[in-house]
Amino acid sequence: MPKVAVLRDVPDDLPFLEAKSGTLRSEVANIWAMRAGLELSVSAGYAVILRELFEFGAEKPVLELCTQAATDEVAHCQLCLDLAEQIDGVERTWPKPTSLHVPSYTGVERGPLQAALHLTAMSCLNETIACVRLLEAMRPAKSATTKRALQLILADEVKHARAGWAHLASKYVTPSMKREIAKWVPELIRASMVSLIEENESIPTEQFREWGLPCLEEARSHAQRAIDEIVLPGFKRLGVSTS
Repeated sequence: MPKVAVLRDVPDDLPFLEAKSGTLRSEVANIWAMRAGLELSVSAGYAVILRELFEFGAEKPVLELCTQAATDEVAHCQLCLDLAEQIDGVERTWPKPTSLHVPSYTGVERGPLQAALHLTAMSCLNETIACVRLLEAMRPAKSATTKRALQLILADEVKHARAGWAHLASKYVTPSMKREIAKWVPELIRASMVSLIEENESIPTEQFREWGLPCLEEARSHAQRAIDEIVLPGFKRLGVSTS
């Protein structure tokens, strides 16, 4: 995949980079390179969801959004690799193939409900939370290149989040399915927060904030705010009880 040209169309980061030690730049670059693999796994997750939606039904806009999401996340992978190279000058290789974890839900067979649960977890939770976290990560970022990368990813994540909310609002998620989804909301939230902790525990200090990498406690706080102010009210509005 060609390098993402847009990272070369931002103000020169050289003075900022030269003021940092090579060790710090390498640490930061390695975190962004690690995130490239995470972005690719999200693309794989959308590929699984798409197959389920094609088989069990979804509105055309939902299919279009999920299809674009799978493509966008591959581009995000390259974007993270390019950003890592920009930071420390080391070219990274494409992530190696890895096994894909697809959540299962006890007592829920493969079908429309499972597909809705997968998309709810991916879009309504993870991608909605990501929107808030990316926005907050941009505020203290001092690297112009990093800030531009965060902006590009955020613009896509907003659309990815819409896929889940649109599906919940569609005829393909019935009232009875919404009652079943409601039972799983606590577990979906728990799994999302566990994943967030695992992905961010390598960012222990505020030293990384200027590189668009808030520490773990900040990431958790931003995620909880997204859940309280956006996710739970969104579920309630669409008939998924959170009581």
